[in-house]
Amino acid sequence: MSQIKNYYAGSNSSLGFYSLYEEALAGLEYLYILKGGPGTGKSTLIRKVGNTLAEKGFDIEFLHCSSDNDSLDGLLVPSLKAGIVDGTAPHIVDPKYPGAVDRIINLGDFRDDKRLSEHKEEIVALTNEITETFAKAYETFSKARKIHDDLEDIYLSAIDFHKANQVADNLIEKIFPETVDADQNPANKYRFFGAVTPKGAVHFYKNLTEGLNKRFIVKGRAGSGKSTMMKKIGKHAEDLGLEVEYYPCAFDPESMDMVIVPTLSTAILDGTAPHLVEPNRAHDEVVDMFELCIEPAVEMEKLEDIRKIETSYKYLMQRATNDLAQAKETHDQLEGFYVTAMDFEAIGEKTKEIISEISSLAE
Repeated sequence: MSQIKNYYAGSNSSLGFYSLYEEALAGLEYLYILKGGPGTGKSTLIRKVGNTLAEKGFDIEFLHCSSDNDSLDGLLVPSLKAGIVDGTAPHIVDPKYPGAVDRIINLGDFRDDKRLSEHKEEIVALTNEITETFAKAYETFSKARKIHDDLEDIYLSAIDFHKANQVADNLIEKIFPETVDADQNPANKYRFFGAVTPKGAVHFYKNLTEGLNKRFIVKGRAGSGKSTMMKKIGKHAEDLGLEVEYYPCAFDPESMDMVIVPTLSTAILDGTAPHLVEPNRAHDEVVDMFELCIEPAVEMEKLEDIRKIETSYKYLMQRATNDLAQAKETHDQLEGFYVTAMDFEAIGEKTKEIISEISSLAE
């Protein structure tokens, strides 16, 4: 039975749109790059190809769209080193090895541009509105990040760094056996397990960790050392020659929210809001950095400051999320013009052709 993994390679973050597409597509030997405007059927093509290949028994990885909860931006077939990606903005992907590895599929070839020209002014206006709305959302996310940093500073002032280092060292001792065989040609992977979307925070923790033997669920407040500990564990795995999957925070890509060491079938993940995870498996183990490393009195001493910061942060995050929803609504209007101008029957035939080409790689 095939396995389907779901994650993001791009995110709406406090740094603007943050792309991990180069990392996600690294190592592919066959890559179809889809071009064409909104509503040209890129996501539908990706989903159709992925589902068909999964039915044929291939393991599939779907790359989801952070700006549209119902859309896909790509798929990977690891066993065949093949993939398909939406190469249009904001995650522009252009051929690096044209013809040899990369193949451009221009869905604009199946578009009636004469019909679109009749709506030129509306299309230009909607496109510009989408760009402006995203810029507004990113500016608000940036403000929220600065406020969140203030919250981190409060807890950082109360952390015992010696204890935090000791927790990390103890966890490393638990995770890694005294001797472990290095992976052959280990290649670290970077992707987002979730994203801030028009419908709020979404994550694929359950999907990405199912089948793993062990999960260390890290709890704690902002600034309690969760990310630092995960990076330290990942670095230790790398030093042992093991492959590591890194999952940065979708809102703050400089922070780490999950590390998976596949060879050891182990995940270390941040189980706090907005991606709340509670232990519900036999071998789940909670590591509470607040209880282990922080002086609890800080919450009473700074109670009013913490409440004000949390209220402001939630307000800004909701405002930015509303902007994403508005951009999605405008994008849907824009797609409407393109949908009426597309020859989807011809695209259906092209989809079958791509499925056949990728399937033949197995032979």
